Order: sequence, then C-alpha cells, then structure tokens
Amino acid sequence: MKTEESPSLLGKLLGARWDGSIKADDGREVASVRPIMPEMALNLDSSSPLVKTLSSWRNQNRSCFFETREVTPESTVHWLRSLASSVDRLFFIAHDLEMRPVAQYGLKRWNQKIVELDSGILGVRDVVPDMYYKLQMRMLGLSRQSLGFEEARARVLADNIPALFLHKRCGLRKIDVLKNYSAGRDVWVMAMDLRKIEFR
Repeated sequence: MKTEESPSLLGKLLGARWDGSIKADDGREVASVRPIMPEMALNLDSSSPLVKTLSSWRNQNRSCFFETREVTPESTVHWLRSLASSVDRLFFIAHDLEMRPVAQYGLKRWNQKIVELDSGILGVRDVVPDMYYKLQMRMLGLSRQSLGFEEARARVLADNIPALFLHKRCGLRKIDVLKNYSAGRDVWVMAMDLRKIEFR
C-alpha cells in the first residue's frame, strides 16, 4: 500500500507559488520545469516512460558522474524515491512546450546558506536553443529567490570541459581542487555568490 509523504524541507520552502517557466531572450516561454515530489515518485515504477527516459540519459552520460556504473529502471526508481523523500534535496524535470522531458536538474542543501547543484543532464539537444544554460540560470534564481540560499556550489570532474564551461558562463568560479577524488580523477569545486546576481 502506497502512503503519502510530506514534502521535503526544500519542497516546503519552494511552496506552490513559484514560476517554473524557462524563457527565451525575447521573453517567450520555451520550456517549463517542475519538481518530482514524494507522491509522484511513489507512483512511478520501472515501466514508467519517465523512468526509462531518465535511465537512458544517465547511462548515456555516466562518464560525467562520480559513479559510472550503468543504471537500470529499477535502480532509477529507487534513486528517484530517495531523492523525493530527502529533506535536503529537490529534483526537477524540464519539459518542452509539448510536455516532453528534455532535461533534469537537482538541488541539494549543503547547509542553511549554501545549495549544491547536482544530477544535471541535458537529455534532448537542439529542441530548445541554449536550453541547459537557461535551465541552470533558472535554478540559480530559484535557489536565491524562492529557497533563500546565498551561495551555490558545484563539484565537477576536471576533465568535463562542457560542464566547466557552462558553470563559468553562469558565474561560478573555481574555489578548490579535490585531487584524485573520483576514481583517480580530479574534481573542481566551483561556487558563486547568489546575492550579487540579478536574476530575471
């Protein structure tokens, strides 16, 4: 029997009144983002189209993560339920205007002032121009305006050049290097002061 779970701490902070739209430079909405909350996660199983999609995205991009083992739909269901029930995490799916999933993005509460950017994947390319940059800027703005964080951080494999470039473009800067952190690979710790950025 499935039971309802209360929203996480971050889910409560997020509340219901927030803007999940992702907009083009001219102000048109080109995509939208919404979190997977506990009740939704409980209703997913290994045959769910979303679960199969997320599993495929993760396996296609596994070299970009600290954990490189191949995932299965079953392990993805377990992971999603764990994320959704965590008091310190939020996990979002971005959809295009036809409601097809195109990207994923996670936020993790480091402490009261710092949020960590986590589990991001651009799953579908060339549908929404500059989609992942727009999504990440939306998440940074949400972290400041709706969740009240003062700083954002990210841990990125030092050889993941596209991710490093994206983070720099969004305003994050290297503050530390973790030598041999993940299977002998160095990891950059990057950060930005959310209070100094004017988010639209």
